[in-house]
Amino acid sequence: MHRANPPRTLAQDDQDGAEAAVDRAYRLILGRAADESGAAQYLSALRSGEMTLTDICASLASSEEFAARLEPAGPRDKKRQASNGNGDPHWIDVAELIRTVTVEELSERAEGYFRAVEDPGVLLTKPFKDVAETPDLLVTFGQVLRALRPLPGMTVLDFGAGTCWTSRFLTQLGCKVIALDVSPTALELGKQLYERLPVLGDQPSPEFLVFDGHRIDLPDAAVDRILSYDAFHHVPNPDDVIRELARVLRPGGIAAFAEPGPLHSCQAQSQYEMRNFGVIENDVIIEDVWATARESGFTELRLCLLDSSPRWVDLDTFDDVVEGRDDEATFAAPTRAAIGDRRMFWLRKEGAEVADSREADGLVGELSISGVRVSTVEGTSVVEGICEVRNPGPRRWLPSEAEFGPVLLGVRVHLRDQTVRDLTRIALPGQGIGPGERAEFAVRVEVPAHEGAVAIEFDLVSEWVTWFGVNGSPVVRIPLE
Repeated sequence: MHRANPPRTLAQDDQDGAEAAVDRAYRLILGRAADESGAAQYLSALRSGEMTLTDICASLASSEEFAARLEPAGPRDKKRQASNGNGDPHWIDVAELIRTVTVEELSERAEGYFRAVEDPGVLLTKPFKDVAETPDLLVTFGQVLRALRPLPGMTVLDFGAGTCWTSRFLTQLGCKVIALDVSPTALELGKQLYERLPVLGDQPSPEFLVFDGHRIDLPDAAVDRILSYDAFHHVPNPDDVIRELARVLRPGGIAAFAEPGPLHSCQAQSQYEMRNFGVIENDVIIEDVWATARESGFTELRLCLLDSSPRWVDLDTFDDVVEGRDDEATFAAPTRAAIGDRRMFWLRKEGAEVADSREADGLVGELSISGVRVSTVEGTSVVEGICEVRNPGPRRWLPSEAEFGPVLLGVRVHLRDQTVRDLTRIALPGQGIGPGERAEFAVRVEVPAHEGAVAIEFDLVSEWVTWFGVNGSPVVRIPLE
């Protein structure tokens, strides 16, 4: 009589392969990588002898998630199937590719791609490598930068940085960039980019970090911002990656993405890349991303309505659009079609950031000087008084010695020819001034003899950000004549 093989227990398997076995079970049955909590539960049961691998497979097959996979194809699946209406025998199903290839294998393929490039210098010219793609890269990067709102001194994780052209731009903005990629060779090329095209000024040095595809080697709440520019759709384990991004992001922080849309894998270029290089060109389905993001601690999602390939029209058509007289086919319909397979979005993590003086919007102050005395000593005008400042706005004024966005009392000289020249800066007392707080201190300013000097002006300034007077705050002007 034929006897069935007994169930396989962990003792019959390689102990070191237990985690890989659980992950394979997830991929074969649920079509995705094992989630952290589920994998931990099953591994614990394996080690204790409470379950066998057969039991785990049976448990996964009886889950609601597996049952949902057996339901009839929805509209999105039907569109994907219709894209292969010709029955191309070489068609690559991205879901099947993800199921059958490990994260480690895909990481090695990415590394092999960069190692095989004969002239790496060409990669370093991005975003100016190809005039056909440059406008789109610059426009979309500008919009995702607007969503990211990076401020000088912020730590920004550039996820999937590749050869680091986006990292370099962020460094030039004064950010402390951590360039993250699965390919060490790509990051080495990124280092070359910084060496060949050094950023201007005394900006923070970048950090280059290799990603193992599973865990980002950073502590919890380590970064202020995360950028994913055309990188997230290459990962085979998007849910795991979203959870990792949430873990390393600080409360109130923003993760901004510029990615393709829900039918990306069907595009001819995507099929070519998957067929010839074995990389993942996954579909980005916002509903799925948002479901995982909410579970991971993100509380806000916003998407960008942007067509990066604008239409150039004659004057009459332009006026019709501006005045709302245009047919929908002129503007709305083409724009709707353009964003059909593009997803630019940002996620905000639960919590609140403390707004400060590194950003101009909402930066206001109250300023007065009492007991003013103006004297002249050997041709030099001396202005003395008691200065009082108050912060009525929502932003905390950073200390005057802060590296980025310090708030000081700026002093300028008005000349008879109606021009203005900077004279000096006076530090404010204390370690910053929060909303509703005030400070009082003595001021003494010497104005060297200068032909045409008619007045001295006091105005608060956040260095390299804005003069408060530009935002409508009052200034104090004292005549010298």
